Amino acid sequence: MSEFWDKVSDTLNGAATTVTDKAKEVSEVTALKGQVRSQKKKLENAYLEIGGKYYEAHKDDENDIYAEQLRVITDAKKEIEKLEEDIATIKAK
Repeated sequence: MSEFWDKVSDTLNGAATTVTDKAKEVSEVTALKGQVRSQKKKLENAYLEIGGKYYEAHKDDENDIYAEQLRVITDAKKEIEKLEEDIATIKAK
């Protein structure tokens, strides 16, 4: 009977070790994924900042390689301004 309990004990210890190892792995992977997300966010913010600066520097250049996209941004900014004015008008009533 003692041999049976020794096997059960060994099996449970092995399972506990496996679960502990897997939990550690999951924790490490989760932490690394968080760091990846953080770096991607930094990258995205840098691209946005560069894009904004490029737009401000080239928004009036009709021969720019990105002239179409620059017009889309300009038109969207104008539409946003108009919509915000409409909101202000409605709220002022």
